[in-house]
Amino acid sequence: MRNHGLRDPLGTARVIASLADELEQLGYKPATHDDLATFGTTKLALRQEKASPYFDSAVNASGGGRFFWMSLTDSAGAMVGLQAFRIDSVDSSLAEWAPSYTIGLYMRRQEILVPMHPSPPLGSISERINGRLVYHGEIWINKAIRNRRVFEAFGRLGLLLALIRWNPDAVWGLASQQMATHGHFTRIGYGYLERGFFRWQWEAD
Repeated sequence: MRNHGLRDPLGTARVIASLADELEQLGYKPATHDDLATFGTTKLALRQEKASPYFDSAVNASGGGRFFWMSLTDSAGAMVGLQAFRIDSVDSSLAEWAPSYTIGLYMRRQEILVPMHPSPPLGSISERINGRLVYHGEIWINKAIRNRRVFEAFGRLGLLLALIRWNPDAVWGLASQQMATHGHFTRIGYGYLERGFFRWQWEAD
């Protein structure tokens, strides 16, 4: 677990400023927010979907600076991008903590999920990750935006803001097979990708 600050905070701040400037030059304005309830209503309005349990204000205590989310707005004032971050302290391992914690969050929403696989594949990096862990989720860019650099700069900006805000031991996230295999997450800064060990099925009523 890290007990020190960033090795080069000034360099990190410069890259953050450069990414924000690049997005604005492309015609988009990034912004950060802390209110989970507002995130929930915003996502519902934009995507007709509830926030995932990881960012649902109804099942999370949103105080203490453990969450933030980002929006991306175009020149007409329309919101065209979202992403969200949270930090958790994990004493065991990501592999052990994440499935049980996720089940608990869904249960708080009166939704029951049953894991189809009880543990990750042998040798998964998730077995070796613990400490202050940031979950990066809810990343979305409007499909009308064809310039892939918008997605890359927005995602990388969020990761660096999480880094400078929390200096975590690791950042993790979940992605569809299409997103993972097309290189999107490698380009925004993820250094390791593996097949996910979350396999869920809804319990029958």
